[in-house]
Amino acid sequence: MPTGILELKLGRPLQMPKRRLDALLRQARRDCCKARNAAIMHWYDWRHQHPNWQPGDPYEAPAAKIKRAAKANGKPAKDSPLGPRLFLSRELYGVATTAAPYLSGSVASSCVQEVIVRLKANTPYNHDGEARWQWQAILSHETSLPKFERGRIPMPTSGAVLGYAGLVPEANKPGKGDVARACESGCALRFALLSKASGYSTLSPIVRIEAGDLSAGRKRLLRKLASGELKLRDSALVEKKGAWFAQLCYEVPVKALGLPVDRVLTLWPALPDARRPFRLTWRDDEGEAADVGFGNGLPVVAEYRRLRARDRAIRYRSRDGCGRGHGKEGVYRTIRPITRTVRDMFSRFEKQTCSDVVKRAIDYGCGAVLYREPTMPVRERAWWAKQDVPFGWAEFEARLKFKCETAGLEYAKERVRFAEWLPEEKRKPKRSRRNAG
Repeated sequence: MPTGILELKLGRPLQMPKRRLDALLRQARRDCCKARNAAIMHWYDWRHQHPNWQPGDPYEAPAAKIKRAAKANGKPAKDSPLGPRLFLSRELYGVATTAAPYLSGSVASSCVQEVIVRLKANTPYNHDGEARWQWQAILSHETSLPKFERGRIPMPTSGAVLGYAGLVPEANKPGKGDVARACESGCALRFALLSKASGYSTLSPIVRIEAGDLSAGRKRLLRKLASGELKLRDSALVEKKGAWFAQLCYEVPVKALGLPVDRVLTLWPALPDARRPFRLTWRDDEGEAADVGFGNGLPVVAEYRRLRARDRAIRYRSRDGCGRGHGKEGVYRTIRPITRTVRDMFSRFEKQTCSDVVKRAIDYGCGAVLYREPTMPVRERAWWAKQDVPFGWAEFEARLKFKCETAGLEYAKERVRFAEWLPEEKRKPKRSRRNAG
């Protein structure tokens, strides 16, 4: 199920002054970093103390704090290659709560899950080593342990209650009545933050949401979340420029198009000499193969080169004495917006291209989209590399996957090797060098 994000700015709290809430949120953010760092360090020490451990080996787990009945006809849980199942759930949770005792238990558990997800991630394309996963690279000393600093504060769904215009979810959660009274003429949010060991009487603050300036579409989305029409998922609290925001994650409904999934629209990275950055291949109604160029990248390249030239012209002004000492901040103030302009420009291009891919798939009657993800040798020789323009391949793939899933199309990804992308017969012959002697 694809996930969407709705970012809302936090307003004034109900049970305390806003200054105290900001201080508690900053302290909770530091405690979350402590919990993450303690969990990953404990995992690293345990793996070095048990270098020959394999999934399925015996492990003495600590006693469970909450006793749950065994599932009827349930399959036995398997251990992850990362570590024993009970070690990743119980022991790391105990280490995280010990390192951050004032943090809510659900928030500490979410921090541990973030560490596990980080360790299970793939290594990047330019990783200098043989490890495929991050935990393998750490244990083989190919990379160092990740350090968590100034991260976000997890907001688990179990302790979050959202209310808007008198609407609250039907689920029976603690603080539901207080949120309903607070959101009679606006929007309010309740989230778990502190534990009983902190000594505060308010463990889950209720904060008003500044929803007056939201667009009509965002207000409709907020109403669906408050009424329970859209399911709220685990979210987070982040700080931006001195203000706190709630990034509410929700399940995006999927449309049912009914297109045949055996007809596949394939998106390829274009060759360096092509006129467009991508190419589309599919089979039409008569079964004949079609191949067309796709994506209007020339305006993006022209605008990027113009901004880079302007950037260089501004930076060179400091050589003539304009940026030395007093007044240097004025020079760099005009440079910083350029990076945001380039990032926004590529973001608009990626969104438009992904929308066009979905539109083409629906027009051609294709129920599936296959993205041939370029490997590093292909990226270094593709259309964008020849234009000397940096392109965010990972961000583009994430946008394309989200667009296809929300449109009801089957999405798949396969890597394309250099020999398949540029066959031997299409390569230019190398020039022979004459012996000078």
